[in-house]
Amino acid sequence: MQGQSSSQASRKKLVTRLAGKHFSLMFLASLAILLSGSFFVSNTAFAAPAVPGKPASINGSPGAQQVSLNWGAASGATGYLVNETDLVTGQTTQLSSLVTSTSTTVTGLKVGHWYRFTITGVDASSQGPASNPIEIRTTGFSGSYDNYYALGDSYSSGDGAPPYFGASGCYRSKNVYSYLLGNGAPTPTLIACAGAVTADIDQQTQSSSVPGTQLSQLLGNPRGNTLITITIGGNDIGFSSELTKCITSFSSCKSDQSAISAKITALQSRLVQVYQELRSAAPGADIVIVGYPLLVANPSLADCHNPVVYVGLGAGEMTMIRTLATQLDNVIAQAATQAGVSNAAQQVAQAFAGHEACTKDESQEWINEIAGLNDALHDSFHPNSAGYRAIAGAVDSARNSLYQSGMVRN
Repeated sequence: MQGQSSSQASRKKLVTRLAGKHFSLMFLASLAILLSGSFFVSNTAFAAPAVPGKPASINGSPGAQQVSLNWGAASGATGYLVNETDLVTGQTTQLSSLVTSTSTTVTGLKVGHWYRFTITGVDASSQGPASNPIEIRTTGFSGSYDNYYALGDSYSSGDGAPPYFGASGCYRSKNVYSYLLGNGAPTPTLIACAGAVTADIDQQTQSSSVPGTQLSQLLGNPRGNTLITITIGGNDIGFSSELTKCITSFSSCKSDQSAISAKITALQSRLVQVYQELRSAAPGADIVIVGYPLLVANPSLADCHNPVVYVGLGAGEMTMIRTLATQLDNVIAQAATQAGVSNAAQQVAQAFAGHEACTKDESQEWINEIAGLNDALHDSFHPNSAGYRAIAGAVDSARNSLYQSGMVRN
């Protein structure tokens, strides 16, 4: 009996142990399945929902009170929102209609206003990131600008066409081109100052007679429906000192051509920066970059009337000056295109053709030769009143092209 009871007890312990192992295995298996399922559910529950991608390559074209837009498709998007900002007023709106294709025409815009557009892809429950912006000026011109600011150097201050007024040393004249524009240009706020370099636009106060950088002066004034013009760059490359050297030196200055040419090439990136700063300061403004005349007549047709210039300036030096001035105007035009602003550089050079300093018929000379012995550069090789009228015509021509065609920039 005792042996039988012992055997039964042993079998019961074995069964209990096996049952425990079975339970443990079942528990572990169930736990593994549970954890595996939890992990799967967790990944599914916390995965970021897919949103539409960013529209690519937005393009546009201006029209009369409208613009046409097209863009690259955004991944996952079933439609697109069009966001519009009037850069003159600063008002931003979102078009009420969802666009289901990758192009649209926005109508009901104002004549001659700059607008910024972005495109946002959407699906049934979310929207993606906005596209890069595009800025478009509608065609036409209506009424008058509210403000006009003329910035830059002596070619925008009026040096060469007295009488002068205002800040000492700036040689500001009401005979300058900014006072002579037509078609809705109001009386200018003349910020330009003779002798200015690009640093005087945005980095330093030129002299104690002016209240700050030219950019800070612009920022201190209203900038909604605005026109801005500027000439800058000639003093950065030392044109004035080079002319003095060419005229007064007993030896030719032609050996300086390559060094000055290199300075002109290097100037382009700096001009782009300055022009873009003007855009940022006045995003709704029409900005026209004004170039320079070629200064002296074609040597095959030239006849200098001032005896100092007649003796000091040879045919080879005249050719060099014209070549460098052409290069400078080309760089100004290229920088303006890069910065997304208008320019009148080529129009200015063309307007002065046959009217530069040393033009054979002195009555047709629109650029002064040497104007005085005490200060050989003041007034010298700057436009006279007729020359500034020619620049005004060139600027008006550039403006009319802008009004007719509109403009697109990124």
